[in-house]
Amino acid sequence: DDTKNNNNMSLKCIGTIVSPFTKRMGTPRQGALAPSSRGFVQLQNIPTETLHGIEQYSHGWILFQFHANTDLASSQKTKIRPPRAPKGTKVGQLATRSPHRPNPLGLSLVKIEYLDAPRKRLYISALDLVNGTPVYDIKPYVPWDIPGYYEIINNNNNNNTTTRNA
Repeated sequence: DDTKNNNNMSLKCIGTIVSPFTKRMGTPRQGALAPSSRGFVQLQNIPTETLHGIEQYSHGWILFQFHANTDLASSQKTKIRPPRAPKGTKVGQLATRSPHRPNPLGLSLVKIEYLDAPRKRLYISALDLVNGTPVYDIKPYVPWDIPGYYEIINNNNNNNTTTRNA
């Protein structure tokens, strides 16, 4: 029963995406597929100072709402067919990157271009977000976000070490 569950949360929108993509259809599935796409996050409800230092990072994560879904309230689907999957293949909706989910939250990796503090805008590229998308959080992309990062570093350090025989 959700009324007794204290694990629910409400989110505060901190900004909105301004993007050349005005409809779901035609918006890239991944920002990396459209590296020259440009837009910005128009910050609202938070001070610009919360992004001080973000330009030290090449990329960032945008936590957003799939606001343009057409079946948010009515969908009872638990399995869907991913794009480019063999005909008849269905998987659980949480095993895909589909926007049709129990909670319509998305996570997008974007390239950080620059912060225009006076206008409260974070300019980004390589985006896959529809114009007007509500933004709930922005986080820097750091090297250890790469799976296996520490193993790669350790292997490189081990391969670069020379051992001398006494």
